[in-house]
Amino acid sequence: MTIGQSATQGRQQDSIASSVTPGETREKIPWLLAFFCLLIPALPSFVVVAGPLKSNGSPARMIAVLFFGLSVLGLILVRRSATTRTLAPGIVIMLLFFLLELTIYGTGLTHVDDALIEAGKTRGLIVIVAYSGVALYVMTRIKTTRDRSILLGCLTIGLIFACVVGLLQTANIDIRYLLQPPGFVVNTDELSYAERHGIRRVFGTSAHPIEFSVLAAVAVVLTIHFARCASSRRVRRLSALACGVALLALPAAVSRSGMVALGAALLVYMWSFKVRQIAVAVAAGAVATLAYLGAFPASASALWQQTVNSESDPSILARTVDYAVVGDTFRAHPIFGLGFGSTAPTEYGFLDNEWLQQIVQGGIVGLTAFIILSGGGIFGITAALRSASTARERDQAYAVGAIFVAVLTSSVTMDLFSFAQATFIMFVCFALLWSQFGVAFTKEVVSPPTVHHRVE
Repeated sequence: MTIGQSATQGRQQDSIASSVTPGETREKIPWLLAFFCLLIPALPSFVVVAGPLKSNGSPARMIAVLFFGLSVLGLILVRRSATTRTLAPGIVIMLLFFLLELTIYGTGLTHVDDALIEAGKTRGLIVIVAYSGVALYVMTRIKTTRDRSILLGCLTIGLIFACVVGLLQTANIDIRYLLQPPGFVVNTDELSYAERHGIRRVFGTSAHPIEFSVLAAVAVVLTIHFARCASSRRVRRLSALACGVALLALPAAVSRSGMVALGAALLVYMWSFKVRQIAVAVAAGAVATLAYLGAFPASASALWQQTVNSESDPSILARTVDYAVVGDTFRAHPIFGLGFGSTAPTEYGFLDNEWLQQIVQGGIVGLTAFIILSGGGIFGITAALRSASTARERDQAYAVGAIFVAVLTSSVTMDLFSFAQATFIMFVCFALLWSQFGVAFTKEVVSPPTVHHRVE
């Protein structure tokens, strides 16, 4: 073996955990975004500031609206003097999504409804401003792998806290309000636990067990990523332990949505692994499943019964009974729909499907907006992979893309935009996928006119 071959093999055998982009340590830490990512899953979205704001008084939503204002000011006021200008496709996609949703809001203003629907119109606008603001701010602020790792790390800590809260709820220990600030109140009356097949459904810090199960699936992907790619051995070990916590919390919600979301996420994330690693993971998953069946037979049976008997599940029947009303509404208002806040439960029930919500509220325009958002996130995976230059960056791109796909998959089983925790995570992941990708254009430099002097 030659010295050159030895050096080449040594470089190939470098651990992805040690792949660090040079110069990243000089960047400032995005403290506000890091706090926001920690806050999303750690504090229940229904814990709000006391007063008339109601659900709009959620700390995460208020910070997100602030992000929107900062992003708009930055796009308008910041002077760009570089000779090479860059077009950010992610920002273009998000602005297009926002403008289409703004059109739906304007449609709702063309007619006056009762007080409940009128309040829903304003709430819907604030929700879209918050979600779009988060994505725009992340895309303009986060530019390095280090910054993305900080945000994902804070998000992982918050998610594991939520998973621990959910596991403790199975033992009748409820600490979901542990981080509730003084002066904040609970803005919901639905605080009791539900049961399915005799098993209590936990929801951690989320508003519903379905959302909690999706967050647990997201936590599984993130902890696997840090167990592979964290620069510290202690962090890798803690991440592996946290992955076990998330896997235990996932079936505790007794929800099909979380299992489907995890399956969709792993189908994306698996492309970051070698065939041998996938085989080992499948074997380990089979052993873990058998161990769970032996340790928690009642929970496993409840989840199995819910899956195989879905055609007679009351929750499924309740969702499908109102689909005919959705078809009638679409035929009556096919282009712009009815506007924000128009899907009153008294008329449509709880659709539990964001695609149907977009059809009723926005018609073809709303459906187009959601397709643009979904397709933009999926193409963002390719953009992130093209921007990746190290093994850690590629693994991070697959992990973030897997999380986006997991949350997007849950949009067919719940009103996604009504669940702030899951939706904020989806928009953050959308932005992280596009944060380093841009199309460069060379700015034309105009040379000063040449002055010719006549020599006599």
